[in-house]
Amino acid sequence: MPRKIMDISLVEENKSDYTFFKIDEDENEDNKTLKALKQTYVTSNYKNETILNLQKELKTNSSEISKEIKLDSYNKYNNALDLATRHYITKAVEFIEEAFKLNPKDPDILNLKGLLYLLKCDFSKAFESFYTSQCYGNNELSRKYVNLLSSKDFKVFLERYNHSIRFINEELNEESIEIFDSLKLEEPELIEPYVISILLYDRVGDNAKKKALLEELRCIDMDNPIFEKFNEDGENIENSINKNVEVKTEENTTKEEISKTNKKSNKKDKKHIILYSVIAILIVCMGAFYINNQKKINDLNEQISSKESELNEKDKELSKKDEKLNEAQKTEEDAKENDEKLKEQEKEATEIAKGAENLYFSANKYKQAGDYKTAIKYYEYSLKANDTYKFREDAIYNMALSYQKLGDDDNAIKYYKKFVNTYKASSNFYDDSYYHLGMLYYKNDRLQDAKNAFYDLRGSDPNSPYNNSEKVKEILRK
Repeated sequence: MPRKIMDISLVEENKSDYTFFKIDEDENEDNKTLKALKQTYVTSNYKNETILNLQKELKTNSSEISKEIKLDSYNKYNNALDLATRHYITKAVEFIEEAFKLNPKDPDILNLKGLLYLLKCDFSKAFESFYTSQCYGNNELSRKYVNLLSSKDFKVFLERYNHSIRFINEELNEESIEIFDSLKLEEPELIEPYVISILLYDRVGDNAKKKALLEELRCIDMDNPIFEKFNEDGENIENSINKNVEVKTEENTTKEEISKTNKKSNKKDKKHIILYSVIAILIVCMGAFYINNQKKINDLNEQISSKESELNEKDKELSKKDEKLNEAQKTEEDAKENDEKLKEQEKEATEIAKGAENLYFSANKYKQAGDYKTAIKYYEYSLKANDTYKFREDAIYNMALSYQKLGDDDNAIKYYKKFVNTYKASSNFYDDSYYHLGMLYYKNDRLQDAKNAFYDLRGSDPNSPYNNSEKVKEILRK
């Protein structure tokens, strides 16, 4: 983006002229911080709304802007540009909004505003800024981004983005994290995927990855508001404060309860002093009456106490023996469980080391042999291998198919949904996954979900042969 020359003598007051300033611009400048998306999408309804709003503004806002106000807007524009180049995107947005309020028809201000909101993933505001800039100045930069923001390619990007948000609402955190990881790899300078991923890792308790993402975000948007929620170690500040407050509240409550109990006890003691005195006198009288038989009573009490002591000692010995037996059994069970876990981990590590290709074809052999449980395990191994990329799509689809063969409809639905929400319509098994997903919904008396799946298949892959299936048509007619 070009900087504004702060020379008031070069500023004209003609409201229809938008080339009144000189520009210091390096055509080869490659500002990575302000690099926009390669794929962006906005619906036609929003474009129409933007056009209507712009026409209304043109009719109502025709006042001229003084040179001093324009100069002030250039200063704020330059400040926003400087902040953006130093990766203070959040603060840059505040400055460009101030510049826009002062000079809302300047194409450069509108273009910078569009780029900043694009980085913030506010695609509607980005489109509005670029489109307005094109209407006022018809410059190459705004025209470029209006075309990009209206292209069909971004529809795929936006669908994946929205799928990940729906996963969060359905508490499918791992699936959402997986999509956002791929989005960050494709467009590493978009800010919101980092912010959402940090909150997801905080939700699942993965502090190491959360801390790493906070460091990555700091390189992109150094003053993002999310840094106020976490300390240097990545811990949630609000949770720490709430814990301290809870501890102090419990201590105060305990002190109050003790104080109230002591007051009540003192009142009861005063009320019963007279009663205790009467009882003491009666006891003395009764003691005097039975003084002759006291020795016999004492002897009997001693015998009883002796017997009770013997029984207590035997009970203690038996209890100790039981505890030792229980500890020995628990130790043995824990040792067996640990051995089994270690063996399973060693086996898993050994299998994963074979590589995704060997694991994938081994899983296929087990599936063909009808051993679907073992097949699922080997598909999981292949997904954990370092070179899983080539076989990931097929592995996810075959896992869903294997679960379906086992009659585990819930897991089958989970992996079919994971496939269609992660990959494009051009991927293998895309329409197969939608078809099986719809049929499983129908089998489990989820008619509306089944119809939604088949409608989604029609919209995303209209050439799929499943759209002409008589069974699918029959379900959609219900």
